[in-house]
Amino acid sequence: LVPDPEVTVVVHCAGRTRSIVGARLLQRMGFSKVFDLRNGTMGWLMAGLELETGSTRLALPEVSAAGLTKAEAFAARIAAEDGVRALSIAALQELVARAERENVYLIDVRPTEEYARGHIPGFQWFPGGQAVQRADDLVAVKNGHVVFACDGRVRATVAASWYRQMGFPNVYIVDGGTTAWAASGQPLVSGESPGGPRGYDEGIGGGLPAGYDAAKAQVELITPAALDERRKGASPPVIIFVDTSRDFSNGHVPGARWVPRGWLELTIADGAPSKDTPLIVTCASGLSSVLAGAALKALGYQRVSVLGDGMAAWIRAGLPVEQGLSGVMNPPNDVLTMGTDRTWAEAIQYLRWEEELGKKYETH
Repeated sequence: LVPDPEVTVVVHCAGRTRSIVGARLLQRMGFSKVFDLRNGTMGWLMAGLELETGSTRLALPEVSAAGLTKAEAFAARIAAEDGVRALSIAALQELVARAERENVYLIDVRPTEEYARGHIPGFQWFPGGQAVQRADDLVAVKNGHVVFACDGRVRATVAASWYRQMGFPNVYIVDGGTTAWAASGQPLVSGESPGGPRGYDEGIGGGLPAGYDAAKAQVELITPAALDERRKGASPPVIIFVDTSRDFSNGHVPGARWVPRGWLELTIADGAPSKDTPLIVTCASGLSSVLAGAALKALGYQRVSVLGDGMAAWIRAGLPVEQGLSGVMNPPNDVLTMGTDRTWAEAIQYLRWEEELGKKYETH
């Protein structure tokens, strides 16, 4: 991409963090004219400028032999400077064998396509830049063993070096990565990394929330047609939507009230003070609403029904959908908006927070 180290390079992200990380990495590689765009795309918009959309400049160029040689030399240097240790295949297997009694985190930092073609068993996919920014999502125990892998050494070392700089004591790379693993006669696993929110048990019902089947047995499921008929009746039920405010805004049954699942026990009495109130619980997919319906039954509400398959079924039935935050009196704060999805005020607040966060670690 940039063969001349004297060329001016500008790095940006949506805000500040990733561009600072990228710019610093380029500086360590020897690029002398590196800048990061202050406040990223949020700052660009706040300056009254327009963003480009629909770009197709996504593919990275093929790595040349000379480029790979330079990258490997750089990786070896920062590994030595930052204290990144390399594990042989045998040492990796020994460490994995201790995972039942020790905290071991196995992270593959390659693009998802490479990961899907073949990865070392037990390694979860998380791209290198995001692995650095979201260390708290990946590594719960700071003194645990954190092992990064790619197809060789370079990309894993870059991620590992940042973890060492952040103070993680036990950080490793797989020496030779998937190439060395396969060369040792060990099988690679194909397929994408398991997705979905944390807390979803892939061993129960193929990705259903833990406890879903038991909750479903406790509630009455109704069809979109039945709900539509009941909401138009002389004594309509109280309809609640239990997913996020963003999901609610994207589309809900007309007249539904937003009562997020996490606040259900705290707020349901505002809309249904009597335990005899007829309630119909909805959500986007029909999963959260089943759990919420069972929770309402446990609270003593007797006339609880759940819209089967949620708004997905309602929309398939061609029934009317209401959008926006209708009936929501206070600005919701349940969803952390990202990047250019933020309002002007949210962007200013976020950037101010990031700047103040950085000042905490300045040395004088």
